[in-house]
Amino acid sequence: MKVKAKLKGDVVNVKVLAKHVNAGPEEAEKKKIDANFITSVVAKCNDKVVYEMSGSGFVSKNPLYKFKFKGAKAGDKVEVTWTDLKGKTETKAKAIK
Repeated sequence: MKVKAKLKGDVVNVKVLAKHVNAGPEEAEKKKIDANFITSVVAKCNDKVVYEMSGSGFVSKNPLYKFKFKGAKAGDKVEVTWTDLKGKTETKAKAIK
């Protein structure tokens, strides 16, 4: 997973590239693999949830998530965690530039 967080004025712009197969039931059947996709993404900054998303099998492979929030300063850390259908979790933290 790659995370970029930049402060512009008083707004933090975050981009998250999650490397995941994201195969829904139909695609998994075609490719003869198990269905597995990112079911949730949560981002925190200073122990506050700043972004929360629920996913489905209709998201592309290696999805790019973008979001903005206020209330942080340069040097604070943004921690992003995603969980997939099989329970695998990945977390990455990045300092705001």
